[in-house]
Amino acid sequence: MTLKEWHQLVEEVLTKGEFDNPRQEAKWFLAAALERDNSFISLNPTYVPSPSEKIKMQQWLIRRLQGEPLSRIKGIREFWSLPFHLNKHTLDPRPETEGVVEGVLKWVGDRISESWRILDLGTGSGCILISLLHELKNATGIGIDINEGAVAMAKTNATLNKVEERATFLQGNWGENLEGPFDIIVSNPPYIPDKGKDTLKKGVLNYDPPQALFGGEDGLECYRILSRDIRPLLAPKGIAVFEIGAGQRKEVEAIFQNAGFKSLFVLKDLAGIERVVSVTNLNIIYA
Repeated sequence: MTLKEWHQLVEEVLTKGEFDNPRQEAKWFLAAALERDNSFISLNPTYVPSPSEKIKMQQWLIRRLQGEPLSRIKGIREFWSLPFHLNKHTLDPRPETEGVVEGVLKWVGDRISESWRILDLGTGSGCILISLLHELKNATGIGIDINEGAVAMAKTNATLNKVEERATFLQGNWGENLEGPFDIIVSNPPYIPDKGKDTLKKGVLNYDPPQALFGGEDGLECYRILSRDIRPLLAPKGIAVFEIGAGQRKEVEAIFQNAGFKSLFVLKDLAGIERVVSVTNLNIIYA
């Protein structure tokens, strides 16, 4: 079979499986399986995959039909235009989470060359901290995760993206046993209510670690912990930036305001959902 025929076959199978945008996904799927860029699929319709490539595509297609995300099958996900390896202990980074990076850079502005000290709580794959260190060349950072497997993966990703000399990853429980101050604190905590399992796609529910998804009965438990733990860690003129779930803005802001913080700004994702909140110490006023 030629690559064009493979593309048609995969598209048909994904269509029958009721996958979104099957034609485009078929191209992504084949490019990933063949370890080529997407343009190779369109530009080489007569290419005949080798026997080993054929077996790989068949095996991958079975896994995809079972609901496993393509990024999990590949073992790598692009975030902030950088590559990040994944394992079973790490959340699969979403484009929405890039808003946390955008929020920090919005606040940093033209102070990009300063020696910022960054703390990433619940770091997972390390994608937020590593992306920030990639942009802020004189910054250093610490990433904390309760899961040893996630910490190991974050270290691998720091090396992959050449920021390992400025990044430290440690196993820990949120802000416990840390010493500040940090100029920038970031987190994408679990925020899905426990009762929200039925709303999740199979690719999320079956393959992302539950510990990284669910935030207690109302989904807000981790924000309560963060509002307590970051108080002694955030520098007087520092900023904390968090991802939130849809419709959680007012409740999250209230949690931090009650803990002595002042809201700075909110960012929306591409779907227009308020996705990122930022806070600073209550006594700091920005023009």
